[in-house]
Amino acid sequence: MMEDSLRDKIEVLNEIVKENETQKEILESTTEFDEKGFDEAISRKGELIRRVDNLNDGFESLYERVKEELDQNKEIHKERIRIFQDLIRQITDLSNSIEAGEKRNSALAKNYFSVARNKMNQGRKSSQAALDYYLTMNKSKITPPQFYDTKN
Repeated sequence: MMEDSLRDKIEVLNEIVKENETQKEILESTTEFDEKGFDEAISRKGELIRRVDNLNDGFESLYERVKEELDQNKEIHKERIRIFQDLIRQITDLSNSIEAGEKRNSALAKNYFSVARNKMNQGRKSSQAALDYYLTMNKSKITPPQFYDTKN
């Protein structure tokens, strides 16, 4: 059961890696930002993280029950322990990969939102300049040119 739990965790972590890649593609996209796709990827990742937490809790409770047996009879369970160690190494590698992907995506998101914020500020400044010009021109006391009929 512990081995199955570790293998399930590897599958879930691989799915998280895929979701990180999806987020990366959305953030690096040169076309319009896919807000819906980005939100869905975050939601799916949240669900996967909950599954990892449940698997961790299940593994920990199983390990606590068999820990004494494994410690006392290491030679008997030597092959099984080696399998567990290999699976845990894979999990650690995937966890490191996920962490690196999260940092990369965080930097991409900060960059994207910074650029979007700058565009909004620039648009706001342009609108304000146009409004200021309009208000200034409406308040000016310049008499518009007029036609005078000079004929009697």
